[in-house]
Amino acid sequence: MRDEPAGAALLDAARRALLEEVVPGLTGRPRYVALMVANALGIAGREIEAGAALGEAEARALAGLSGPDPAAALVRAIRDGARDADPALHAALAETAARAAAVWKPGRPA
Repeated sequence: MRDEPAGAALLDAARRALLEEVVPGLTGRPRYVALMVANALGIAGREIEAGAALGEAEARALAGLSGPDPAAALVRAIRDGARDADPALHAALAETAARAAAVWKPGRPA
């Protein structure tokens, strides 16, 4: 059983407080640093929320690969052209990229 609010909600509340109550009173470098911290809080919160879905999309992209570094095996297979006609891989990679972009650059077109 988890306590409420969850971690992502706490990060969002901290981010909003920083942006609404602290940043308006700052100028120069302190303002830049506070905005950078607010951005990091937003990324961390979105990453928490998207964690399971992003992990599942990554697992689909790496399906069928084994060894100590499945991601490196996938890169080699792609570079060798071994997965060029693999619609399931293409869909999984597109989903992974879209989900990652939503974490790092929300609101921007994919």
